[in-house]
Amino acid sequence: MADTTSRLTSLKARITELADMADMAGRDREGEARGLAAELSTDLDRLMAERPARPDPHADKPSQAPRAPRDDVERCPVCSLRSFNFQKGSIRESADGGFEAFYRCGSCAHEGWREIK
Repeated sequence: MADTTSRLTSLKARITELADMADMAGRDREGEARGLAAELSTDLDRLMAERPARPDPHADKPSQAPRAPRDDVERCPVCSLRSFNFQKGSIRESADGGFEAFYRCGSCAHEGWREIK
């Protein structure tokens, strides 16, 4: 990483030099500026090819698609009526690695997340 950082710092200094050349009046340094731009382009291409591939953070986990809850309607924990409805599109991963779904009661308007079993 330190090697890459020093190379990128050097590259940034050369880009600043190129910008200074472009700001100078006259065409006498135009060829020099174009040559430096070509060198920078080549160096950037080389750095891009040499950079290590980033590991996929999801590669170690088996990809499990969240499944819909077994019951779309459950008994509400507040009003005890069977009107606690699953809200489609609300499945998320829970802290313990499982999945949970969002429910809303059609009677008392209680809302909450429930683990998908």
